[in-house]
Amino acid sequence: MSGPTQGVDVPLAASSASPLFRSVTWGVPALVLAVALIPDEENTPLLRGAMVALALVLFALFQLAPRRLAYTLTPDAVVIQRILNQTRLPYAGLSARRTSGVLGVRTFGTGMPGYLTGHFTLSHDGQGVSRVLAAASTGQGGVLLHSGDADYFLTPADPQVFLAELARRGAGVAA
Repeated sequence: MSGPTQGVDVPLAASSASPLFRSVTWGVPALVLAVALIPDEENTPLLRGAMVALALVLFALFQLAPRRLAYTLTPDAVVIQRILNQTRLPYAGLSARRTSGVLGVRTFGTGMPGYLTGHFTLSHDGQGVSRVLAAASTGQGGVLLHSGDADYFLTPADPQVFLAELARRGAGVAA
């Protein structure tokens, strides 16, 4: 690796989306494609082409988004990579802990199987955190990182190893 995000990649937890939710999610671009291919006098070639293009973009997005979610531990920060941007959380001033909380209502962001990003409510945390910025592959079993005035919900594959590595790098980790 090279550049400012050189570091250790952290594996993500496996997505826990139900087969029904996955089917509905994949059904949206399939439905758009099907509607585009239905013969109709009002369905002009331009409109049909636009709908096929939209369906293909949705298919690509649903395939690409979960693969773009990543956590990297660099020498000075945790870097959270999402499909369109990244967030750097310096270890100085960073606190971390496990949470029993479950992501709830998405108030702004993206929610699809294996890719939950943006603003979410958090329920059942036990320590009073109720709103988080999620960058997660699943809605539970996560780690909370607190930096500045924001709480981040992440889902590394092995939260204990992740927290131990954060502590080794200078972040404050609660037991």
